[in-house]
Amino acid sequence: MPIKPIKVLELCCSPNKGGLELYYADICNALHIEFDVVQVVGQGSQVASLLKQKPIVSIKKTARYLPLFAALKLAKVIDEHSIDIVHLHWNHDLTLAVFAKVFSKTKPKIMLTRHMKFPSRKGSFFHRFLYKNIDHIMAITQTMAADLKRFIPHDVQPAISVNYLGVSPVKQADSQVIQQRRAQYDADGSHFLIALVGRIDYDKGHEFLLASLKIAKDKGLPFKALIVGHPMQKHYLESLKQKVADAGLEQHMIFTGFVDKPRELMQACDVLILPTIEETFGLVLIEAMSVGVPVIGSNRGGVPEIISHQETGLLFESTNAQSLFDALNALYQSPEIAKKYADKALEVVQDKFSADKHKQNLVATLKRLADD
Repeated sequence: MPIKPIKVLELCCSPNKGGLELYYADICNALHIEFDVVQVVGQGSQVASLLKQKPIVSIKKTARYLPLFAALKLAKVIDEHSIDIVHLHWNHDLTLAVFAKVFSKTKPKIMLTRHMKFPSRKGSFFHRFLYKNIDHIMAITQTMAADLKRFIPHDVQPAISVNYLGVSPVKQADSQVIQQRRAQYDADGSHFLIALVGRIDYDKGHEFLLASLKIAKDKGLPFKALIVGHPMQKHYLESLKQKVADAGLEQHMIFTGFVDKPRELMQACDVLILPTIEETFGLVLIEAMSVGVPVIGSNRGGVPEIISHQETGLLFESTNAQSLFDALNALYQSPEIAKKYADKALEVVQDKFSADKHKQNLVATLKRLADD
């Protein structure tokens, strides 16, 4: 008798198209090899077009905190497909998934891959109800796992595991292509190019970089930063650009917008930085490390689990522009040390932060959950 395939419902109703949503699409496409997968997205989803297999179900959430009508529809999808596990990714879908489980006849297990910081204790009656109905939480850092264990009451605490995110290897870009990309921003080859790649938002540390560039300019250092990514709010981008203009740094802080091949652009730069106030993980760091680009990150959140200070890169004191400048200047003054860090970082990525390893761990966790 053939073994019945495990049926997994992948859920992400986020309307955005950032790292979490792209991860969701990537995981959906990968899991079809091992499982029967039903993909559920929000109405008007920006990532639906990236999903390579069917079925794809669209759900309209009219209520964020108590989406009962959406939960009834999701429960129907669960029962029609005899779903074994609902795997969700966006924190705002947690209530939807739990109520769908309650309403369904199938009563699937629920697994959450937690991407965002877990900020506080969840001891209310409603939170206890939610977490009592979750079977497994996969954290993407040890720091996050520790917060989950501290803030979710023990008597309703799901099983918790850690699975670092990873990146797929890419070939080093052709040297001529790199030279051409660099020439776009450093025609005479005189600048120290800094890349900041990711969404433009108030907590991503752009203003600390701005202050660091002001220090560099006052010291006569040729620092130039490329700000790569989309703004989350246009008004914040405009206010940031105004601050750049007020500081006289229009030629030192360049906004490139979104780019199709960020790792190619990273290779045209001398360093990639992640100055976020408190980054949950920092996948962009791993992307840079995977192509031999030196990295600098703030010393809070999950970043210290990626960067070993003065071994695979440098950490600076979060929110401290002088500390960020000191780290940048250290690599500017010692390119041989920067290369040493980058070489070691490449080894670490291959061993610890591989996309294949992450997916293997995820598949194994889903199979164990289905068997429990």
